[in-house]
Amino acid sequence: MRSNTIWQASIEGLKGLWPKRIIALVMVTSIIIVLFALTFEKGPTQDISIDVVNLDESIEDSTAASVVATMSSGATVHIVNSFGPSYGDAVQRSLDDLKAGKVEAVIVFGPNFTSDIQAWILAARSGTMIAPSSLTIYSDRSNPIASAAVQADVQRSLQAVLATSYQISSPVKVVQEIVYGDDTDMRDFMAPAIAGLLIFILTLTPSLMAKLNAVDRCAGRYSIGERLLAQCLSAFCIGIVLSATIMLVLCAFGIRMVGDLSVSIILLSSLAMASAALGQLIASFARGHREAMMVVFPLILYPAILLSGIVLPLTSIPDYLLPISYLFPLTYSIEGVRLSMLNGFGWDVCWVQAAALLVYTMVCMTIAWWAERRSIDDHAASPDDGDISEGRADRAP
Repeated sequence: MRSNTIWQASIEGLKGLWPKRIIALVMVTSIIIVLFALTFEKGPTQDISIDVVNLDESIEDSTAASVVATMSSGATVHIVNSFGPSYGDAVQRSLDDLKAGKVEAVIVFGPNFTSDIQAWILAARSGTMIAPSSLTIYSDRSNPIASAAVQADVQRSLQAVLATSYQISSPVKVVQEIVYGDDTDMRDFMAPAIAGLLIFILTLTPSLMAKLNAVDRCAGRYSIGERLLAQCLSAFCIGIVLSATIMLVLCAFGIRMVGDLSVSIILLSSLAMASAALGQLIASFARGHREAMMVVFPLILYPAILLSGIVLPLTSIPDYLLPISYLFPLTYSIEGVRLSMLNGFGWDVCWVQAAALLVYTMVCMTIAWWAERRSIDDHAASPDDGDISEGRADRAP
């Protein structure tokens, strides 16, 4: 091989990409990297929503109040509600917030928190031992990252206050009460995300390629709406097979599944249907394989991985990026499957995600139908473009 020939061929290849394709690649790369930086700006261990119930009856020099102030000054937790002794049902109200998913943890300081610390110090100085003071953390372990971060922040704040106020570090016991997700680990947390991502890719790409390759066997015999509905129904059936297979494999490996299995299967199958509709939508606007791939991978797949709750839970994604997160069907599926598999919720809660996926499917199908109908009308108005055989355009989906 001659080096001059190779160099000349590479120059010719670059000239074929310049300027439009090179500029497009640079712009897409910049968008993805900026999106990555913004997504991880907050991080999985920052601004974790919690409730605080401070029942400490000490009015002056309350250690509980000092611990709460120290936690508030940091970046780990975001205190949504802070209840004092005057709230009679404060603990139950906060636990209701935890069970509803409004907060990740509830921290409860007992009525004798400060006095028990002082009593322990006096007993230690006299050479006797008594039970230390305690606080309770009620947590949702279905998000192990957030749960561990809250516990660590409580411990750090306690040590800082005790060292400053009493020059000691031991008279407080932190009691963990798991409300949801007992024994949940990172593998359990990631399983719904990986299952959703797999189905998302396996149904989005074939639907897109089938339209671009014009291998739709229904073309010419059915209307656009009928073909779109048929493709989504086929994707739903395939989704049932794939999701059932995934659930069986996950069960074999001991992945946590405490909810109704049918909820997870239906949600993943609905994701397959929504992904197929999204593929049809992209294909309706794409001009060819290259343009479609430029849309799917850089602008659909990569942002979905970053923003759909696969790497980070939605609570760790900055608020201004959440509207983008909900542009992907993967977000609804992961959220619903986690609620079912890890927290044990049924259709009384997960119907929201199922309905969102159905609406998402209908919106994508409607836009795809409109785009194909418009394309047929444009070709009909331009005789030079030749005949097309995209099927009857007389009915909407």
